[in-house]
Amino acid sequence: MDFSKILGNESAKSLLTHTLNENRVGHAYIIEGGKGMGKMTLAKAFAAAILDTENPDTHPDFAVITNQRYDASKKQDTISVETVRSMRKDVYVRPYMGEKKVYVIPGADSMQAPAQNSLLKVFEEPPGYCTILLLAENANSFLPTILSRAMILRMQPVSQDEIAGYLERERGLNRKDADRISVMSSGSIGKALELLEDTDATALREETFQKMFGLTDSNHRNLYDFVNFLKQARGQCDFVLEVLLSLSRDMMVVKLGAGTVVNTDQEETIRKFCEKIPKQSATRFGEITMKYQRMIAQNVNYPIAVLCMATEYWEEIHDRNHRS
Repeated sequence: MDFSKILGNESAKSLLTHTLNENRVGHAYIIEGGKGMGKMTLAKAFAAAILDTENPDTHPDFAVITNQRYDASKKQDTISVETVRSMRKDVYVRPYMGEKKVYVIPGADSMQAPAQNSLLKVFEEPPGYCTILLLAENANSFLPTILSRAMILRMQPVSQDEIAGYLERERGLNRKDADRISVMSSGSIGKALELLEDTDATALREETFQKMFGLTDSNHRNLYDFVNFLKQARGQCDFVLEVLLSLSRDMMVVKLGAGTVVNTDQEETIRKFCEKIPKQSATRFGEITMKYQRMIAQNVNYPIAVLCMATEYWEEIHDRNHRS
């Protein structure tokens, strides 16, 4: 396994490569990034280089730390203080095969203060042969004492072109399907691979576009249908809102004449849609979507929120003089 197989994130790969070349591997790293951004892939590639092995999963000096590793009865994902204490005992056992040991802790930012404080004891007096990689979605969840003793690597979203190219090259997709999935992935290769197998997500995206485009008809029945669709899609509202945000960005591109449409498979329909709305609505659509995205994340009344959001869309499309 090597860094060349990891999409994007050139700065993180360059830093780790320099660290390895200079033989200055540290004792603690935090790899931060959203779900599916490649945190574990990067961690295993780094571990493989440290341990000089093709497959770290089969190496006796490599371990992915979960509660089940030390107690099969513990099913919760949050790393417990008991698990960290068990890991600490392992840490101070010298390597079995080579000169180094590597530990990876997924979801490390879920650890409560007692578990982090237990881990801190290793960080304060680390054995020279041990490297610990903490995988996290939010590094700010760590105690300041942990943050001060670890190097932070932040995973960035992968470009749509890179994801589409990967899907063409490695998964045999045609360019149109690869582009469609890359748009839906939000820069996450993990999410792109999930979407590749998820036909429901593709259908939901198509329906989201259709319901929004239907609002250009002055028949209020289309507004009712859109609201009903949003209510029924409550379990997938995060995905639907991301689709609406991507549409909002494309509307600004078309109406303001700057940039490139990302939903390339829908470009012709988006341009026809934009012909029916005022220019000022292009920016308003994004503002409306983000406003209700924040409100829904704060657990407001969902049916009321989507009703208000749809109504504001309707008013923007039809250039009403009043606003919700």
